[in-house]
Amino acid sequence: MRVLVLAMALLPLSSCTEPNPYLGVCGNGVIEAAFDEECDDGAGNGEASACSETCRVATCGDGVTQPGEECDLGAQNSNNGECTKTCEFATCGDDFKQPSEACDDGDANRWPPDGEPGCSIQCDLLPYCGDGIIQPDLGEQCDDANDVDDDTCSNACTGSTCGDGILQAGEECDDANDDNHDACTNACTVAVCGDGIIHEGLEECDDANDDNSDACLNVCLAAICGDGVLREDLEECDDANNVDDDGCNNACGRDRLVFITEQPFTPVDLGNLSGADVECRKIAKDGGLANYDDFKAWLSDSTGSPTTRFVQGMGRYVLSTGEPIAADWDDLVDGELLRPIDRTLDGLDVGLTLVWTNTAPDGTTLGADDEDCEDWTMLDPIMGSYVGVSTSTDAFWTALDEITECSYGAQLYCFEN
Repeated sequence: MRVLVLAMALLPLSSCTEPNPYLGVCGNGVIEAAFDEECDDGAGNGEASACSETCRVATCGDGVTQPGEECDLGAQNSNNGECTKTCEFATCGDDFKQPSEACDDGDANRWPPDGEPGCSIQCDLLPYCGDGIIQPDLGEQCDDANDVDDDTCSNACTGSTCGDGILQAGEECDDANDDNHDACTNACTVAVCGDGIIHEGLEECDDANDDNSDACLNVCLAAICGDGVLREDLEECDDANNVDDDGCNNACGRDRLVFITEQPFTPVDLGNLSGADVECRKIAKDGGLANYDDFKAWLSDSTGSPTTRFVQGMGRYVLSTGEPIAADWDDLVDGELLRPIDRTLDGLDVGLTLVWTNTAPDGTTLGADDEDCEDWTMLDPIMGSYVGVSTSTDAFWTALDEITECSYGAQLYCFEN
């Protein structure tokens, strides 16, 4: 034993100066800061330890999968790759979009479909109006993937139609209602006078024509007496005023001229009712009246009477002097005149004279078949007919209560129609 010690003592001193082979070696169990070691678990360094084989504290991204890590690809860790920067395997719902995913909104991922854009829990894009795909389950009729609301597909993915409240090409208006009488019609045209639709509050009528003489004027107002527009078959005149005695009364009836002939006629001179009318027209024509053809004789026989031959005027019947004999037809045939018919077309006062009539005060035929001088063709003193008295205003103006011989000459009353 002593020899051994001595032998060791005799070893060269130079051997104690060789470097320690265990100094600065990662894995020797000694944390050597001088060698930039953060840790050293000796043989335990590695995957199962918090200390790596390079004596560094294990971290995500060091390329070593440590406890608590699902993966670690080191520098290849990526939030868009297989292993995220938190060393977790990429999954749908981690808020990181992977190449295999269409989207990933993390906790905001939703169950489909709800019609709003976003990401599903399967990391697929949710269907919505505007994605360019028609989704019948969402009630879409179309989907043009734009935000233009006035093209053929609205932003609600419905086909553009009149009444959807969206002004489209070809529409003048669109008020999204079914009221056809407001400012926008159900055809999406601006309501105008003449479209055949009554625009409430602005139009009284709308007959969709350009006839200004019917019941609806071209300004879509109901035609009335006094509007200055002659309404055919209902108005004889319309002077747009409320003066009742200016030739056109307030019922839109015009004045009609009445005169007595200065010349007497026998029945043979007349020949019939038409012959009597001719005599009146001759006088009107000679008097310069442009409407001379409108005159007829107040005369009756078996073929007709004033009630069947005359226009029953709504206006006054006046003498050439302007004096009225009746306010209208009803006033004319009520049995009493306002004044006598004793003036010629020239205004001459003929005084008291007899007038061929054979007409009752109401304008009907007065006599029987043998009391009209055989329809004004006979010059026979035995036969006779009824006459009127020019100066009378009562019933005698047209129906004196006695017969006058057919051989007699009497004047005529001439009436404008």
